[in-house]
Amino acid sequence: MVDAATRRKFEALVSAAFIDGMLAAPEREVLRKKAAQMNLPVREMNEIIAMGEQRKLSVSIPPSTMEREALLEDLIEVVSADGRVEAPEYHLLARFAETLKISLPDLRTRVNRRMQAMSEPPRRETVRSSPPPSRQTPLTAAPKRAEPPPAPAFQGPQFSADALPPMVPPTAKHVDAAFPKDVNVADIPPVTLQLLRQSIMFDTESDSIANIGRTLSVPPSTATEIRLKILAAFPDLKPVSHQIRPARK
Repeated sequence: MVDAATRRKFEALVSAAFIDGMLAAPEREVLRKKAAQMNLPVREMNEIIAMGEQRKLSVSIPPSTMEREALLEDLIEVVSADGRVEAPEYHLLARFAETLKISLPDLRTRVNRRMQAMSEPPRRETVRSSPPPSRQTPLTAAPKRAEPPPAPAFQGPQFSADALPPMVPPTAKHVDAAFPKDVNVADIPPVTLQLLRQSIMFDTESDSIANIGRTLSVPPSTATEIRLKILAAFPDLKPVSHQIRPARK
């Protein structure tokens, strides 16, 4: 039987795989390999995957920085396994990276690096044997060496539309540049608005209202009104039941 920390880590990976509403075949294959690496029994692996499909899992934050770094890399590997990173998947990565003080451009670089490594075919080394020397007569010319076929053009990783913020140079204002600024809700700054949107998306209603109140220093009644205004301004924003919470000790 695996220990609780290992089980929580695999639950986090399964939760991330289902956050876009489905489990693609490549994601399932990555989960199978991760379960084997963790010495997780097949029966327990299938049980956790079934719980993820029923939305009964959450992403727990490990206590140490080293464990968080390792989990972030595993989360990136799982969500990018199908060659795409959907918006809910990227928001999950962004919120988890925030606990490690990792900026959005740095996170985007990590995701791009992982997807590029997945798209490159494995290199093959071939050993060519030299043909025995042959005599050439004046009437026989050396055969021309066949030109190797051109290498296929590299296709960069595909991201769903608007899944990732645009890449910007690492300046002091890179966070502001990474968020859209065309929607104004109660004169809330763009970065703050994006953080409140993430809270609405990932936290429960009561937790998101409390977070809005703390962030804007407003009473619960006003925070509730602001939450409704944000939902009205972003029709595609749908609160979900996934929560990131500290791991139980």
